[in-house]
Amino acid sequence: MHESEFLIVGAGIVGLTIAQALVDRGATKVTVIEKERGLGFHASGRNSGVLHAGIYYPPNTLKARLCLQGNLLMQDYCLKKGLPLIKSGKVIVARNASELTTLFSLYERAKENGASVELLDEAALAKLEPNAKTYQQALRSHYTAVVDNKAILNALHQDLIQSNRVQCLFGAKLLTLFDEFTAQTSVGK
Repeated sequence: MHESEFLIVGAGIVGLTIAQALVDRGATKVTVIEKERGLGFHASGRNSGVLHAGIYYPPNTLKARLCLQGNLLMQDYCLKKGLPLIKSGKVIVARNASELTTLFSLYERAKENGASVELLDEAALAKLEPNAKTYQQALRSHYTAVVDNKAILNALHQDLIQSNRVQCLFGAKLLTLFDEFTAQTSVGK
């Protein structure tokens, strides 16, 4: 029987960052089980790698707050670890007057969420991105960035292994939870 203080199911970005947070808070024996044979076989390794900046979520929601905080924390992690990080920002354009109204709403929402945004006129947009076209105004998000998901997963995994407090078991499926303290996996109890 394998004993652990915490069992985390899934070695994606969420599972690994939870393991890191537990270690940072003093956990000494964390087990992460992953049904696949390695990292990044599902959403964490197959998405676009865009770090969103809190533009779209309703103000004063947990999702809006965590989106921006997570963006900044992940950018900081990438910089500290020397991982690929493209601080490209992004622009959102309007094709007509109706979309311009939506763009202004997004701008107000983003400001309420603390996102770093600005409105650009057509000339400013052309200077920033010559191939982009907009109807009167565009919205620029400064914090939107792109990362290499697999590089982040690998770096997090290495950090956890080097902590000597986390064991990652690959090819291990959760089969049954007997109670809040005992689980049966495909590699044992």
